[in-house]
Amino acid sequence: MSQQFVGINGEQTGLGFTNRDQGAKVEEDQGLIDFKIITNNGNHERMKMLIDLKNIFARQLPKMPKEYIVRLVFDRNHESMCIVKDDTKVIGGICYRKYPTQRFAEIAFLAITANLQVKGYGTRLMNKFKEHIQKQDVEYLLTYADNYAIGYFRKQGFYQEIKMNPDRWKGFIKDYDGGTLMECYVHPSIDYGNISDLIREQKQLMIDMIKKLTLNDRVYPGIEKQNYKMETSNGDRPAVKPESVQGIMESGWTIEDYNELKKQKEKTFMISCQQIIDTMKKHKSAWPFLEPVNKDDVPDYYDVITDPIDIKTIEKKLQNNQYTSKDLFIKDVKRIFINCRNYNQPDTIYYKCANELERTIDDYLKKLKDESQIPGVSKKIKKTNNK
Repeated sequence: MSQQFVGINGEQTGLGFTNRDQGAKVEEDQGLIDFKIITNNGNHERMKMLIDLKNIFARQLPKMPKEYIVRLVFDRNHESMCIVKDDTKVIGGICYRKYPTQRFAEIAFLAITANLQVKGYGTRLMNKFKEHIQKQDVEYLLTYADNYAIGYFRKQGFYQEIKMNPDRWKGFIKDYDGGTLMECYVHPSIDYGNISDLIREQKQLMIDMIKKLTLNDRVYPGIEKQNYKMETSNGDRPAVKPESVQGIMESGWTIEDYNELKKQKEKTFMISCQQIIDTMKKHKSAWPFLEPVNKDDVPDYYDVITDPIDIKTIEKKLQNNQYTSKDLFIKDVKRIFINCRNYNQPDTIYYKCANELERTIDDYLKKLKDESQIPGVSKKIKKTNNK
């Protein structure tokens, strides 16, 4: 799921909101498009624009009766904001009616020419409309949206939860079957005409603040070139002390935090290993491997098997913190089965028990292997030359 930007006015949208508005705003600044408020005042040029807008509504809203569209667009109680391209061509718009005494406006129709809907004109149109309606002392916008339009209006700050007092709007607008009533609060302090610039400035301000509080933008030279190995002779500490690496201490790292994290991961590692041991002990085929082989019962066993192992011994080693890596634990578990097959014939019960128990426990071992290496234990990697 993508991250959502939620604006002060409730806009629920991704980061594309800013880009969509900005793209159309650039065209507006260049004079390629303009936004005009049109009413049915008898002016020939304005009447032609209303006809063009009515045709766009009819094409883009096919379920809406054409007679109803004509009636509202040319009704003198309604106004329209048109997007005009190249000074003459209407490419979309909003038809709405204001209720000044109630301080709200109802959007009747909104549409953009089909082949221009990806250019951000719809987002810019709504922002310009809010900028205009804000100056008319309008506090809320209402509209009935069909299922296809709900997503668009949500991105523009509309909600299905109506917060305006019902006494302000009930009786002024009619209900529409199949539509969802949505509301948008027009914030009196937002500069809707420049909202994309505002969001971009806020983003940059946050980045600048983060840079002051962190060292993420600072690059350190790292460890000087030299021959070094990744582990010391005891195999549990790196040869280079973390404190000596430039930038480590400045980042807020402390050896105490590291040790605490190490303890937590070691505890998780031991729990995972103990769960595997418990699973083996409960298995019906585990009985030959629970204890070390008794030399009195099998005199030549230790002559053949020079590296014996069993479940009890593995559990004891785990409790004594002898497993410094998951690979050592896995190797011991697998050696149980290897030893058994090396000493016993395939037709023996012991051989068959080893195969059955191994099949059961193999998925647990694979899961353990995929888990992170316990901290404080470096892999046996030697670096002899930096090129």
